[in-house]
Amino acid sequence: MNPQKMFREKLKGQLGRKLLSSPATYRLAKDIFVNQNNFAFKARMMMTAMALDQAGEAYHQSKAVAWTSAFFPGELVYLFDLAPFAPEAAAGTTASLDLAPDLLKHSDQMGLSADSCSFHRCAAAGTDLEYFPLPDFLLASSHLCDGAPRLFQYMARRYNKPLYLLDVPFRQSKQALDYVASQLYEIAENLEKQTGKKLTDERIKEVFDNSNRARYHQLEVAGLRQNIPSPLNSEEGLAYVYLTLLGQGHPETPEIYRTLAEELQEIIEDRRDAAPEFKSEDYRLIWLHLRPYYSSEMISYMEKELRQKIVAEEMNYVYWPPLDPEKPFLSLARKVLSHPGLGPIDRRLETIQKMVNDYRVDGVIHFSHWGCRQSVGGTLMMRKKMREKGIPFLALDGDCIDGASFPWGQALTRIEGFHEVLEQLQA
Repeated sequence: MNPQKMFREKLKGQLGRKLLSSPATYRLAKDIFVNQNNFAFKARMMMTAMALDQAGEAYHQSKAVAWTSAFFPGELVYLFDLAPFAPEAAAGTTASLDLAPDLLKHSDQMGLSADSCSFHRCAAAGTDLEYFPLPDFLLASSHLCDGAPRLFQYMARRYNKPLYLLDVPFRQSKQALDYVASQLYEIAENLEKQTGKKLTDERIKEVFDNSNRARYHQLEVAGLRQNIPSPLNSEEGLAYVYLTLLGQGHPETPEIYRTLAEELQEIIEDRRDAAPEFKSEDYRLIWLHLRPYYSSEMISYMEKELRQKIVAEEMNYVYWPPLDPEKPFLSLARKVLSHPGLGPIDRRLETIQKMVNDYRVDGVIHFSHWGCRQSVGGTLMMRKKMREKGIPFLALDGDCIDGASFPWGQALTRIEGFHEVLEQLQA
């Protein structure tokens, strides 16, 4: 049996729980999935190794473990040298390992509503079943997602752990900036007391430098992906969402993006004629929100059979200015408030339109994840905006974690209908 398939099968068995919670598993997985795997991009290999190291560190508990929600400024975790764990990313991993169905069933037994987000239901069930490491601290942000703060509040009560909830106002203003900055300062003060680690100017400069260098190279990657044809395939591009969740401020992230930029530049300059797979795009697409994590069948079909390539993702978009180590908390607050999904829908629409122009795309797909109200709620206005600009728009209903809620046959019909529209516009 293929070692990767064997590894997945063992995780489903009776020892699966113990295997997932053992740091040794991640050393083994690193050997199987990194050292014995042929990655198309060295940057992807580096990111996979980093992810496995981070997971192993969280389970090893040699450092205090900080659960973080999406959109909470990750730099704060690295300022205090905590071991980060993103339960939403872990839920995606369970879906890719085919463990999510059992976790979702267990979440029903726990009394969690099936109407709530499957990312958070999997996270709660995974912790209850001891698949996931217990947090020492929970760090959540209120903006863009209601589910994560509720999950973190539930976890804090159940396991008697401190919760730091960043309350983010709906609109941008000087008052909002000062309010968010003061909360971040207070959280840092509390973490100093809890961890016994004094926050120094040198540490702030180091972590902010990591974040800013990563941002610089991420923008390089974004610029290179604007080439026609795009040098990065759809699957690869979607994978780097991991760095958005757990990479900002991490010392390895700048090198991952720098390496990816070099590889893309090499493809553009030297390998275009010798690598026909990088020409396989008739239609350039933007992907909004997240992807289904239980299967890559849909993404592969779109690119290989329909020649539709995803050239940019909303979740990888660099929307924030560089961080200023001289004003760390104001700077992080500005980053939080800069997210285009925060505030009136017009901000998100403007960002999507800019991406459409910059990447010269032919269509836009929004994966409408069940349970994510803030993202799905704007689809009608997004469709209207794109229609006004003559850009085909597909809202694809489904669930990122629960494969049973994504009927592939119906999705295929809609994807092929969308493809016909693209063909007609190019005819």
